[in-house]
Amino acid sequence: MPNGYVLSSKYKNRQMAKELITTFKKYEETYYSLLENHIATYEDYDELHFIKSELYFYQNCYSTANVTEQKLSVYNEEFYEYRYSYINEFEYGQEFNTELNGTENTDVKALIKKNHKSLTNGYDLEICDQLTTSFAKITEYLNIKKNKLTNNNEFPKVKFHGLQTEFIELIKALTENGNLKGIQKDNIELCSKFFDIEIKNPDQTLTKLKSRNNGSETLFLDKLKISLRNHFTL
Repeated sequence: MPNGYVLSSKYKNRQMAKELITTFKKYEETYYSLLENHIATYEDYDELHFIKSELYFYQNCYSTANVTEQKLSVYNEEFYEYRYSYINEFEYGQEFNTELNGTENTDVKALIKKNHKSLTNGYDLEICDQLTTSFAKITEYLNIKKNKLTNNNEFPKVKFHGLQTEFIELIKALTENGNLKGIQKDNIELCSKFFDIEIKNPDQTLTKLKSRNNGSETLFLDKLKISLRNHFTL
């Protein structure tokens, strides 16, 4: 399954079609476009709402693909018999009356069900393993993003009093110097939340910084240098 499967599925109690992505690499690459599409559907939707809906969807996908061999009882008039069967988490809940919060994903079920796999109750265990691996990575990725958002809300924000251009110049300098590790775009996004400043079109602002005239590349950093020098010398 090198390129993954892309199908359409549906949310529980929703009429809108939802794309099913079956590899973590593709999901990570399309995360921000999926987020933009989600937010565009309703003005009060935000990233946290998007993450929660994605977690619900992919947790159901994982439970559908998570097929294991289980020992099941078969009632006979004289005694109980047992049989072994390959079932997923939703089927397990039906057998043992432990209902899961969610619904079986029919598109995932279509991918893992193969009629010729009679020894495993019609399940292709190799595809099941591939899908559960990918869905587990996707849900882990979403939980990390969710924790970053919710943890940010637990701490007081420090207000940055300045221009967007000044803020991006500062974060870019810290990133280029190695004081902030990671991807520049992610650093700008995370730091803007902590410093309570709205950043619009960061790529466009970075382009403007690069096109500054010779000698004016670090206007804000030069201001900081002068302010700090005056503090120590005056």
